[in-house]
Amino acid sequence: MTVPVIAICGIATDEASWQGMPVDRIFVPRGASVEAMAEAILADLPDRFALCGHSMGGYVALELAARVPERLTGFAMLSSACTADSDEARAGRQAAIMQARDDFGLLADRLARAMLSRTSRADAELLADIHAMLLRCGAGRFAEQQAAASTRVDRCGLLAGIAGPALVLAGEDDAIVAPDRSRDMAAALPDAVLHMIPACGHVPQREAPEATHAALMTWRDRLDTR
Repeated sequence: MTVPVIAICGIATDEASWQGMPVDRIFVPRGASVEAMAEAILADLPDRFALCGHSMGGYVALELAARVPERLTGFAMLSSACTADSDEARAGRQAAIMQARDDFGLLADRLARAMLSRTSRADAELLADIHAMLLRCGAGRFAEQQAAASTRVDRCGLLAGIAGPALVLAGEDDAIVAPDRSRDMAAALPDAVLHMIPACGHVPQREAPEATHAALMTWRDRLDTR
């Protein structure tokens, strides 16, 4: 029997970020910490599942993998990382939280462009969709998620023990999470396929939907053969 694929959204994104992707359930993580987010999602998961986390959703997926490895059948990370924040990164998140409180509309304008590659930003409809998604998130959820991400622990040591087929996918032009972090994770996972998408930024599900869908389907096929 095919296990369900659980998708977890990143900061300031929602179910629309997974539009058309081959996933079975989508969670928008909420909580004061990544640990609290994982605990809330875990309460609503089946006995066996595969995880697919985008950006901060990957941090939450790693926390779930640490808590219930015996229930995990596969693991996918999109535009994410296993490291904890540096002091500089935490300071940047705090500045973003302050900006969100002062003028979230202006921050959303800037962040929508930063999330997309230069090629993707030329698509006015896509840029508008990403901007609208950020506005749906709102300043409160954005601040909550940024604060939670800033206190996460390093989970890179966990990767070598994650069993089952893994996928690591990222855009080569991601300006939010350095693509080299995806390469490092793929090298550390025992059964991973690395898929880097040219001219793509931080939201491959929306910027390169066909390539992302195909990579996820191939990963799902690997799950079904185990």
